[in-house]
Amino acid sequence: MTADVAVTSDVAQVFGHTVAGTPGRFILDARENHLVSDSRFGPAEAIQAGELLLAAVTSCAMANIQSNAEADDIPVTHIEVYASHRRGSADPTRYEFTEVRIDIRGVDQSTADALAAKFAASCPIYNTIRRGSGIELIVTAQPRPHESNGCARQRASGSADSE
Repeated sequence: MTADVAVTSDVAQVFGHTVAGTPGRFILDARENHLVSDSRFGPAEAIQAGELLLAAVTSCAMANIQSNAEADDIPVTHIEVYASHRRGSADPTRYEFTEVRIDIRGVDQSTADALAAKFAASCPIYNTIRRGSGIELIVTAQPRPHESNGCARQRASGSADSE
């Protein structure tokens, strides 16, 4: 598979593929970094998709707060972020809530609040979750090399006479 988007500094891309013989196990590639991920229905040993979403907002919070503290010469000594969500019981295609808790050490409450506000105002991951966003889904079939599109259609319809 090749990406249709030209790689530029403002476009993040991740490529993923399945692992033969291990249902529910995936390899994700981002630039030169590789990560194992599992489906919630798979081996459940590696980080799962929902946890990756939480990891993204957690990482963005720490990077943003640390960067702003350094830029403003604020003596932050330590940052901890805890993020959680729960899959919807009525609608399992959504999360009922997403919560981000931030502990900023070495500063008073008003400074911590100001750093958190800068994070909330500027992090695209946080704001995409907060506001919701559209998403485009593009699907391309790749028939097995020995099948033509006609064979694949016949198989899907159950008989060659149904066309």
